[in-house]
Amino acid sequence: MFDKLGQLKDLWQLKNQIQEIKKRLDNMVIKVDSPNHVFEVTVSGSQEVKEVVVSELVQNFSREQLAEELKSVINKAVRDSQALAAQAMGGMAGMGGNMPQA
Repeated sequence: MFDKLGQLKDLWQLKNQIQEIKKRLDNMVIKVDSPNHVFEVTVSGSQEVKEVVVSELVQNFSREQLAEELKSVINKAVRDSQALAAQAMGGMAGMGGNMPQA
């Protein structure tokens, strides 16, 4: 019975840690500029797009070039936000070592 209570306490602590990390990630932002500076995308650490800025340079590119530019900047922003989230979650693994094993 005490083992079950200990597990429940560990799960409660894990839930609180996850909520705290999510709050921190929601408040972190990453700004990424596209290769030709046509778009700037701002993404939170929890991978939510917060803002997209379109430069006046957009007039100088074809639809295909713009699509490629936008795809590039979004992919970079997502990768950067994933790295930020992984870094934040890495700190969680050190909090008592109570992470569940897969």
